[in-house]
Amino acid sequence: MMLCYGLIDAPTNFTVADDWAPSEPMVAGWILMSEQWPATRPDRFGDWIARPTGLWEWVKYPDPPFAVVYHEGKLKNADTMEEIAIETLPGNVAARLDALETPPPPLLPES
Repeated sequence: MMLCYGLIDAPTNFTVADDWAPSEPMVAGWILMSEQWPATRPDRFGDWIARPTGLWEWVKYPDPPFAVVYHEGKLKNADTMEEIAIETLPGNVAARLDALETPPPPLLPES
């Protein structure tokens, strides 16, 4: 059997053997989930988010008010081809893109 830990209010998770015991207390924000990371996704427009209850919740991200394309290394409005600041898009796109490029927080406090 495996144990699954999730970062509260985020799609970040990791799985360990059930006999794994951290040498120090977990960093705040990580929780032992009551079930494994879901193997299926209802659609491609959201993510499974760890909740403080220990359950995974499917959260669907809102659509931007216009079509967005990735062109020449930049996000652009598909109609006007003007560059878009990711902070202006709905669904916390800036934070989600940043999370993809940033390693998750450490599991154990650094000493």
